[in-house]
Amino acid sequence: MKKKNLAILLVLVMLLSTLTGCGGGGEEETGDAEPFKVGAIYPLSGANALLGSQCLAAVKIAVDIVNANGGVQGRPVVLVEADAPDPTAATTEAGRLVDQQGVQVIFGSLASGNALAIAGVTEKSGVTLVESGGIADALTDSGFKNVFRILDKGGLRGAAGVAYTGEFLAPMLNIPVKELKVAIIHEESAYGTSVGDGAAAKIEEMGMNLVARESYNSTITDMSALVLKLKEAKPDVLFSVNYINDAILLVDTLKQYDAMPKVLMGCGAGTTDPNFAATIGADSDGMFCTDMPTNLPLDVFEDEDMRNVVSEFRERFKAEFPDMKNVSVAAEAAFAGSYTFLNHILPNAKTLDAAGIREAALTTKLDMTTLGFGWDLGDDGQNYAASANINQWQGGSVTTVYPEKLKNGDVINVPLPIAGQ
Repeated sequence: MKKKNLAILLVLVMLLSTLTGCGGGGEEETGDAEPFKVGAIYPLSGANALLGSQCLAAVKIAVDIVNANGGVQGRPVVLVEADAPDPTAATTEAGRLVDQQGVQVIFGSLASGNALAIAGVTEKSGVTLVESGGIADALTDSGFKNVFRILDKGGLRGAAGVAYTGEFLAPMLNIPVKELKVAIIHEESAYGTSVGDGAAAKIEEMGMNLVARESYNSTITDMSALVLKLKEAKPDVLFSVNYINDAILLVDTLKQYDAMPKVLMGCGAGTTDPNFAATIGADSDGMFCTDMPTNLPLDVFEDEDMRNVVSEFRERFKAEFPDMKNVSVAAEAAFAGSYTFLNHILPNAKTLDAAGIREAALTTKLDMTTLGFGWDLGDDGQNYAASANINQWQGGSVTTVYPEKLKNGDVINVPLPIAGQ
């Protein structure tokens, strides 16, 4: 009887050993590795819900690709999403993700106001914010230690638009740079003000004639007074910094009062939003939308693995949004920020706490990301390898016209056919 019981016991032990992976299993083989939780905060409701949803979809694709390749340091990445249509919601949702969900990294957030709100929460909690949308200078000028921005910042973007105007557009208009009349109109948040300040400083540096600078709240519903001021100033070039609703309102009002300038140089956000050209129609052809690189030719990516990743992302994104001709620049940036951080930065972290992540973020250098520029952070968390492209609406699609090595089309409609007389 004792021998029979002993035999049964030995069988049970052997079965238990097999089930628990004794003698060579472990977390990686059994799939029991502790998940690495990350959050994504975007406006999934409200005025920016379309772009917010596209950004979230892009982050999900990045997480899927990384998990298919083994996750982060052998840990599966779990994504927790949050809806933040405004800074108040961004603060609340960031607190929820940190305190209740235990995320260690947050990806976001499309708008600068939201980014600054989230940063206020993550900095106190020792959680990392990877920003791929908000470009307000304050985000990386405020001393945050755990905020990292993959894209250019507002002041630099405004300056890039002005520099291109002076070097390339002034000759096309046959107007000397010193005689070029320019105006700036921008929404009044940190985003618009940063870009406007950068443009104004470059205008002064290049000796252009700044004939007007106007600001407004992005909830504005009537731009008649502002546009009449611009019409009186008669700028050759108008630098415009808006969100989508006010960008469309501005163009409609300029057309209504026959006040369209020879060149409309939009600087990000509203003028790059797919709804901009979809709403304005053929009149958008030739309007500029200075922003991040977008829909670059695949042969720009010399590394085969990166080229394949970019191709896979585009295919999966278009399958989810079949009505779109191209991937929106906001979604491209969201993918680039999340994929770069998960696939290139975190694998270099000695520890996956805030200190370890910061060290990896600052010491990792990349010649190229999926946005076409590299990764080289300063101590302030700003990616100084990032640059703004000069893009232009052509046939309902965003076309890159500068820099030369990244362009996928030539400039059209300078001056604009609908420029006021």
